[in-house]
Amino acid sequence: MAAGAIVLIVAGVYARRAMREARTRRSQPATVPATVQQQSEETSFSKVEGDRTIFTVRSSHATQFKDQNKYLLKDVWITIYGQEGNRNDNIHARECGYDPGSGDVRCEGDVQIDVSGANPASGNPGEQAIHITTRNLTFNRESGEASTTEPVAFRFPQGTGHAVGMTYNTQKAFVLLHSAVELDMAPSERTSSLPVTATGSSLEIRRDDHLVVLSGPALVRQANRELSAEKITIELDAEFHAQHALANGHPVVRSTEPGGPVTMSADQFEAHLDSVGWIQRILGEGNVQGTRKTAAGMDHFSGARVELAMGPRNQIEKMTASGAVKLDSGQGSDLKTLTTESLRVAFGPGKQPNHPRVESAETLAPGTIVLKTGGDTTEIRAKKFVAQFGDAGRIEKLFGHSGAEFRRQIAGGAPQTGTAAELACVFSANGQWDTVDETGNVRFQQTDRQASAARAHIVRATDTINLDGSPVLFDSVSRTTASAFSIDQKSGEIGGTGRVASTYQPAAQGSAVNLGAGPAHVSADQFTGSSSSGHVVYTGHARLWQGDSVLDAEEIEIWRDEKKMKATGKVVAIFPQASSQFAKLPSGPSKPSSGKPSLPSSEAPSGPTLWDIHAPVLTYWSDTGKAHLEGGVTANSQQGSLDSRTLDVFLASGPPAAGLPAASGAPTATSQGPSGGRQLDRALALGGVVVRQGDRRGTSEQAEYTAADGKFVLSGGNPTLTDAASDTTTGHSLTFFVANDTILIDSQEGLRTLTKHRVEK
Repeated sequence: MAAGAIVLIVAGVYARRAMREARTRRSQPATVPATVQQQSEETSFSKVEGDRTIFTVRSSHATQFKDQNKYLLKDVWITIYGQEGNRNDNIHARECGYDPGSGDVRCEGDVQIDVSGANPASGNPGEQAIHITTRNLTFNRESGEASTTEPVAFRFPQGTGHAVGMTYNTQKAFVLLHSAVELDMAPSERTSSLPVTATGSSLEIRRDDHLVVLSGPALVRQANRELSAEKITIELDAEFHAQHALANGHPVVRSTEPGGPVTMSADQFEAHLDSVGWIQRILGEGNVQGTRKTAAGMDHFSGARVELAMGPRNQIEKMTASGAVKLDSGQGSDLKTLTTESLRVAFGPGKQPNHPRVESAETLAPGTIVLKTGGDTTEIRAKKFVAQFGDAGRIEKLFGHSGAEFRRQIAGGAPQTGTAAELACVFSANGQWDTVDETGNVRFQQTDRQASAARAHIVRATDTINLDGSPVLFDSVSRTTASAFSIDQKSGEIGGTGRVASTYQPAAQGSAVNLGAGPAHVSADQFTGSSSSGHVVYTGHARLWQGDSVLDAEEIEIWRDEKKMKATGKVVAIFPQASSQFAKLPSGPSKPSSGKPSLPSSEAPSGPTLWDIHAPVLTYWSDTGKAHLEGGVTANSQQGSLDSRTLDVFLASGPPAAGLPAASGAPTATSQGPSGGRQLDRALALGGVVVRQGDRRGTSEQAEYTAADGKFVLSGGNPTLTDAASDTTTGHSLTFFVANDTILIDSQEGLRTLTKHRVEK
């Protein structure tokens, strides 16, 4: 027991001594390794220029090594205040190496960077802070530049991103992301609740300059829209909100819209934003090109400059284009083209959200529109165009103001040109024009044919032109007016209604209308004709007059190429007679009638002689000057009258030579008569002929009248001549003269001359 007690006492003494020594060792400083020169707590150093601290580097623990004269810093904070002292950016790492010789602080582990952040100790990061995480960062004390070649991740109030490599210049206050930059911006009201992604080869953030630069190939994508460019520059306001954006270096905008994919390019695109981030306007400068591919073809736009005015929620409201503006729509044989120096387009809400539609468009300078449909090409020029579009975004109406000119070419036909003060064109659902209405001094021309009117209505489906408002049709040979005209452009058929009046010029007297001297005039209720065949029909109280010749009928037809004219229905023809040089009495045996004394001959008539002829039908050939009347004819003049089934009237250019009887056949062409132009030279009546002259009445199957010697020759069917005294003369043929009472009797026994003289009681 005693021995055990001694052992316990000795053990206790040793134990207490060991505990005392352990406490002593713990209270003594740690042993410094042989390679360490110095260790310290809460080390810091700063760069100061003048009275301004540019940045401060601080750590919770620093170890200085003997051989390398380098430091190992733990829990490192680098706070950048900037040249103006307006920043509080922080770089934080757990452990960094510091080389006083080169001034490099190298952090090989994870690094966090807060750009424009508040003091981390406050725990309230700034609203505009960019938070960056990376590895292997080097910060240089002299240049104040931090850089790494490692992957970089960052986040900002609007989204996140990543890249490879970074340079952060604390003096110039910019962050440069070296390569493989990609940003993902969260959906917001300003992005129409759609996310936005951006990629590029590098990204610069110049905080003091309020500038962000994404270098290319740069690409910004939002849903079905994207912008690509070599460089995209964004200017920020004082609150670091986007204020102005510029895309240059072959920028291209691509979008997939309901109507088809859309592409637009320019030398540069520029966007202006308001203080809350809404886009106010977009500018495209230099060689602006736009295309849209649709089921109907390709739409193409080009111009020197385009400006888009934006409304609430980034919806386009108006587009203004200038500088050699050209718009093509469709393709191949179905194409619409607009060219002008300035164009303005207004937009409205579309059927789908975020897809506005075109409501109207107008040129701000003179423009030209070319419409091609199959073999039909129409070119329209105006000082101002205004177009209206429907709900589907297709053009519905087009207006041309302040003077419109057009040229239309139908395949295989002569071009048509025209002018008007105002023009209105209506389009169908398939995008082709349906009708065109023109008002104010409307004029058309095709070859030598022209038309004018106050109003014109053109229908493409039927290729017709309707003219009203004092319309006039005229060409090199005629001029026609009516209340209204309808023209078939394919067939050349023309129709006119209401107070139709035509004038055929004297130069055309070798054609179908050649009855007298001077212009020929035709009036009627209605008019139909063909410019191609030259066939014209006047109906309803038709009347033609030329010189002293007049023709009335229910209908008058004219054939230009056949040089033929026909009148039907209650025909009344008035022809002047050629001047007569009355023949002398023929020599030979004579036998006075009844043995009564002779009477003095009648005096020659004074003034022009007119023949008034009535018949159901008259046909006239202008090349021979022959008029054929049929269906029961009655003819009256100062020389006498006749009735017959048919009558052929021959018109000559003047009276025949004096004293020479006209031979059968074509008329004799001599000098002009008293009224000029063509005159009745000879007439031949056939079938039941009854001739009356004074108190004489002759009957036969045929009667021929010659104006040159003023005589009637009755032949065929037992010709008979009866006078007032009921004396009857018959023969194989009877010839009596209008100017006297001489009668030539051709009988089986030979030729006799019979002269009667009257004695007053």
